This record gives sequence, C-alpha cells and structure tokens, in this order.
Amino acid sequence: MAKRSGWIETGCWLLWLCALPAWGGDLAAKLALDHPRQFRYQEIRDLALLAKPWRGSGFMIADPDGTLVKLQLLPERLVLIATPEELLYHDPVAGERRRLALPSSLPQVQGIVLLQHLLRGDLEAVSRDFALEEQATETGWRLVLTPKRPGSPFRRVILGEDGKGRYLTVEERDGDRSLIRLTPDEAGAHLKVRIARLLQQARGE
Repeated sequence: MAKRSGWIETGCWLLWLCALPAWGGDLAAKLALDHPRQFRYQEIRDLALLAKPWRGSGFMIADPDGTLVKLQLLPERLVLIATPEELLYHDPVAGERRRLALPSSLPQVQGIVLLQHLLRGDLEAVSRDFALEEQATETGWRLVLTPKRPGSPFRRVILGEDGKGRYLTVEERDGDRSLIRLTPDEAGAHLKVRIARLLQQARGE
C-alpha cells in the first residue's frame, strides 16, 4: 500500500493549481506564483485495489522556477521533488532513492510535468494536452481540465475554490479518484532554503 502511494502513483495527486489564458486574466493573476509558497494538504484517494480510501497529509512547496516539493508526513514520511530537469523520490524509512530525468513520456509522471507548467501559469503548454473550461459555482469557481488525447491517464481534472478553500479532484481512466484540499501556510524567499535542504536529502548529498 505504501509503495502505491509513492513513486508509482504520482499521477494521483500531482495536480492542484492552474491559471487561465488572457480571457481569464483575473483568475490567472490570483493563482500565479511570484515567490515560493508552502501549502498544507489533505488527500483522499479512492483506489480500485483498496477496500477503504487511502488518506495522506503533509506539505507542498512550489517555487516559480518550476520546482515542486511534496513532503508527505502521514501515513509515512516520503519526499517527492520535481525540478525542470529531474524527478526525485526519497523514502527515508526504507533508505530508498530514485531519480528520473525530465521531461519524460512515462504516464506515471505526466501529472507532475503538468503541475510544473500550471505553477508557472504556462497555459500555452497546458492547452497542448488539455481543454480548459472556467465555470462559476454558487460558492466560488472551478476550472475543468479535459484531456485532448485518448491515451491520457486522466479522465477529468477539476481545480476550484468553494466555501472550504481550494481543492483539486482527479478522475483517472482506471477508475481511481483523488481529492486534495489545500491550505496556504507560508510564503517567501526563505522557503528556497527549505527546498535546497530537501533536495540534498533526496539526492543523498
């Protein structure tokens, strides 16, 4: 179960922010990053192979340079970091480390590649693979991402805000579903030091 929540299942959680093109400039400006930001996250996954939903929580740190850190604290500590050049996975309990060069065509890592574009507000890159539709709701808004290519591992992705805050839902073609709730935690240049430290740990330096 733990391994399914790590390296292999990166596509289940690796989407949570988006920006709109010129016709949605206000939302694009709201979501754009101009400095590193840290979020607390709560994640629930309904997986076809598990009788009960999988639950996890921790922190995510996003940097405008394209680096994304997911520090999972529960149910066990795992570190997943994507830079523009590589994807790193570190399981400190098992002493396991893995590295993968980016970009990659592997379906397991397409989610994090998409997220890297979204965090920079690079809608031109996102729109190559997804159709984007902004919708107003009674309590906020949502942005629906529909894959353009039949081979995509995703059926639909929704980013939105409601009365409880920002959320992301991911529906995969294999039937798995994920819900991630995000709460802003910290922001500022000091987070670059934290990112650098986690990168060193993930690389074993």
